[in-house]
Amino acid sequence: MANRESKHAERIVETAVALFKKNGYENVSVNEICKAAGLSRSSFYAAFSGKQDIIEYVLAKAKTDETTVLNHFMDAKNDFERMWILCDRYLSVAYQFGPELTGALMRLELRGELDILKPLHAADDWFIRLMRNCQQTGVILSRENAERMAPMGVDNVYMVTYDWCRRGGDFSLRREARIRSEIFYNVAPEYRWTQAQLENA
Repeated sequence: MANRESKHAERIVETAVALFKKNGYENVSVNEICKAAGLSRSSFYAAFSGKQDIIEYVLAKAKTDETTVLNHFMDAKNDFERMWILCDRYLSVAYQFGPELTGALMRLELRGELDILKPLHAADDWFIRLMRNCQQTGVILSRENAERMAPMGVDNVYMVTYDWCRRGGDFSLRREARIRSEIFYNVAPEYRWTQAQLENA
């Protein structure tokens, strides 16, 4: 059984992601990862069951990086900003991977070999509660049902990421995701990002 706590796990992840970005996910073998990381295959398989397991580990880590998330949550000005913090964890992974590798993973998902949306939707209950709070406080003006709309908001961010991959990363993913999220939820004008914030995204 793979041991994610292996002392080699982070080195394997960093090496694998670098190789995936350089050569393409499909073109990188476990042997190449081991060689580049200076590790044996047994060390690799002590930490991961294969290449897909590395990707799932990175996505799960984004979901469970509780210290960072809680610190940002404490500082957030309102619950829409807290919704944004949840989304931004996955945008950070897309930036870490780059548009080509992220696009390759989306192709794997289409073939049923990977489920990127599963960890994204694992936070649906949080999104629903936060959206309800935003509706009650006037941050979100939409009166749509939060149970239906909040998961659609997650899908909306996923589709922006798809477009970013398709276009080779030729626009700011964070800026476009934020703009579309504000429009989708009908965020009150005073809670939307300023032009300066959008330009710095």
